Amino acid sequence: MTVDFHTHCFPDSIAPRAMENLTRISVYPPHTSGTLGALKESMSRAGIDRSVVQSIATNPKQTENVNNFAIAANEDERIIAFGSVHPDCENAVSELARLKAHGIKGIKFHPDFQDFEVDDRRMYPLYEKVAEFGFIMLFHCGHDLDPRAKYNCTPKSFARVASDFRGAIVVGAHLGGQDMWNEVFEHVCGIDAYVDTSYGFGWLNSEQLHRFLNEHDSHKILFGTDSPWQSQTADVEMMKERIQDKKLYHKIMGENAARILSL
Repeated sequence: MTVDFHTHCFPDSIAPRAMENLTRISVYPPHTSGTLGALKESMSRAGIDRSVVQSIATNPKQTENVNNFAIAANEDERIIAFGSVHPDCENAVSELARLKAHGIKGIKFHPDFQDFEVDDRRMYPLYEKVAEFGFIMLFHCGHDLDPRAKYNCTPKSFARVASDFRGAIVVGAHLGGQDMWNEVFEHVCGIDAYVDTSYGFGWLNSEQLHRFLNEHDSHKILFGTDSPWQSQTADVEMMKERIQDKKLYHKIMGENAARILSL
């Protein structure tokens, strides 16, 4: 089984506008139209069995609608949709309960788009509630679409949160710090946390890749593409070329994700 742990899509009604706005600030052109249907077509081309959709509520008022979409998308057997709770959402706990009741398995946090420092102590009560409900927590880490942006989740700050919530399943997107590789090696490699490979394995040179695979637990690496901002087909081929050990390849490409997602 091949699982893409990091993808994005939008409801058909808002996908054109959302993609237009994101493309305007992004240095990375999209590879699909950003709809759920386009994601499933991409999966079929790439030979991907499941995609985890990471939605983000960028303001408190979006939280309910974003989660409505996640709940609906999650009904498709090929899709595992994570929910989102904005830090300033007044009914965060009831939203978490609603998501849990509908079988949602994880919560995506984007400290840049949601405007909070990942290790700000004011966030910890929310993290504690997410952990109490048994959700996987995925954090955007490092750089992002807009190279001018302030980055609110560095490898060091992500590692601090992962350590403080060691009992939960915590995932750092982009190897725990997109395009901040020296800090990733210093603070993330070897810690008790998962990372996904989106904007990661394809960016490391051979020496860096070898070091990462030697220093981080192979059971805690999850294949991810960040589709539509990367091509799922191209990333699958890249992983085949870069991970020669077949046992390791299958772990990263799906076995690890299947275990924590109970597939």
